[in-house]
Amino acid sequence: MSFVMNTGLPSQTTVNDRFKILRQLGQGKLGKTYLAQDSHRFNDLCILQEFAPDVCDTSSLKKTEELFQRKAQILYTLNHPQIPHFRELFSCQHRDKTTLFLVQDYVEGLTYHQHLQERLKEKNLFTETEIEQFLLEVLPVLDYLHEKGIIHRDITPKNIICRQEDNLPVLIDFGSVKQLSNIANTYFKHPELLTSKMIQVGQPGYAPKEQTEKGIVTANSDLYGLAATACVLLTGQEPLKLQDRQSLNWIFPPDIAISPRLSQVLLKMLANNPSDRYTSATEVIQVLTHSSPQPITPPTLMVKSAIMPQTSSPNVTVSPKQKIEQNMTVTNSKNSPITGCLGKLFLLLMLILSSGTMGWWAGKLWISQILNAQENSQPKPVFSEEASVPEISDQELQRKTEIRTRRRQLELDHSWFVAVVDELFWEKYPSQRNKILSNQKDDASWRNRWDETANQVLATLESLSSESLKGIGNYTQSQRTIWKQQANGLYLSSRALYDLVDARFFAAFPDQENKEFIDKPIGQIWNAIIADIIAKLQAGNNYERIGIELQQDRTIQRRKKLEPGQGNAYVANLNAYQRIEVNLEGDRDLLLSIYSPTGNNNILEDSSTHQWSGELIEGGYYEITVVSKNKKSIDYELSITIID
Repeated sequence: MSFVMNTGLPSQTTVNDRFKILRQLGQGKLGKTYLAQDSHRFNDLCILQEFAPDVCDTSSLKKTEELFQRKAQILYTLNHPQIPHFRELFSCQHRDKTTLFLVQDYVEGLTYHQHLQERLKEKNLFTETEIEQFLLEVLPVLDYLHEKGIIHRDITPKNIICRQEDNLPVLIDFGSVKQLSNIANTYFKHPELLTSKMIQVGQPGYAPKEQTEKGIVTANSDLYGLAATACVLLTGQEPLKLQDRQSLNWIFPPDIAISPRLSQVLLKMLANNPSDRYTSATEVIQVLTHSSPQPITPPTLMVKSAIMPQTSSPNVTVSPKQKIEQNMTVTNSKNSPITGCLGKLFLLLMLILSSGTMGWWAGKLWISQILNAQENSQPKPVFSEEASVPEISDQELQRKTEIRTRRRQLELDHSWFVAVVDELFWEKYPSQRNKILSNQKDDASWRNRWDETANQVLATLESLSSESLKGIGNYTQSQRTIWKQQANGLYLSSRALYDLVDARFFAAFPDQENKEFIDKPIGQIWNAIIADIIAKLQAGNNYERIGIELQQDRTIQRRKKLEPGQGNAYVANLNAYQRIEVNLEGDRDLLLSIYSPTGNNNILEDSSTHQWSGELIEGGYYEITVVSKNKKSIDYELSITIID
């Protein structure tokens, strides 16, 4: 049988008088992946993988084909409702050449990565209850694979689909064979080039360090990836942002409400030292369901050669699509000595594909030698319950839950909210700048202060309208220009408008006065206050235009009550050379401003002086603002009199 490279099958092509190609999904080193219809199954959708390796040596092709077929045999043994079913492997003549194809079920639904992106847009992350349910639905799938000696090695939100028909998570990415041709070609032509770098599989943050750096994997490598996925869904942040760069310890953001129980489970799954993690998916299930877990024993680590990493595939337009190609590792359990570089490489490939008793023995011995060398050369850290289990009280958990609930009710972006609270917290406590607050007892007082700052921000935002909150994160200078124009339509200048805005903003954040904050995250709150005040001015809630009645009655009096940070604006149409008297009765924390029509002859600006009389130089609309800096509600009386 001879194989020839092809350039991809066009849509509507029929393969083997049965599979109608709808669209090409992706391409890897070993071939191409298509979405197809199976005419023998009532045009049911399926995934078709075309074997077209980038190798031309006849011997290498033959060996690679054998590996590919053995891989298909392993896939065929998988029979789990949450794993796409492998249908068949066949070869056929197409365009005067023989081509090998692998067929798998197609799963309708969105990946959890896609679900997370949708939720981030809606500012609605996964809850702890949803995360726990997610874990309990995925862990049995991993348990099934691990019992068969298969390790997935690439558990991420992109490789788990929420199946549309029943909302169950389906584990994908078992058919990826992108590097298989590289291994075969290199092995048969240049075996000395097959180094440890070729056995490194897994995405940074989702795969443990021993996997990404040394290719060592075991069942708890998948548990690590599942826990990392859960943390990403819970926080909305990528895993590398949740890890301390030096220690690689995982730290939950301060506003994420998570119970000590679930936190303990996740942190143990994510332990740096493999022996500190749970040894099986069953053990994690027992802990989550409050059953008594089996005694924890150090896991037996296994090394996996570079084989079958994923091939990325774009989404299909007919419906949300999953990546089709998949990862897996086959583990072995027998021992037998073997030496020699070529022999080890050959046995490594055999180990990967579960083929041959001698391969199992040699692979196990080689792994044992690697691990023994590592254990002898590096001290093994001891797992500490005190160091890993968060010491968050029920009271603090309730407090954080309330903060999270309030933020979600306001539909605030999580990252933006944390950035605002962090900056305010650091400004108040400079010694904590850029430090990460742990869940340990020593940081309890600092976490309490962070939460106090968060509550302060939430209280301010809760006083704003839902419409003004919707724009947070997107307010720009262009929007401020529009607001100025809207204020001008009410005969108010930006000076008067900003009097009202600043009073409200600085009442909530007094430390921001005289600081440059517009371009910082907190500046979005200042903008939201403008949006809120503009709407109220247009509704006449804190705005009044006077003129004719003043000319007739000669004196106008207004009695109002102001809450902390609130203000009112008045516009009076007056003539040049008129003599007037303005008098404000009330608390000394009231500030009075009187702006001229052009702004060239302003009378008072944010003044604690509450009385003025004199002759006007300009004619037109004068703006008068009264704002409160008092921390309590206060009454005032404003009178404007025309003097003959």
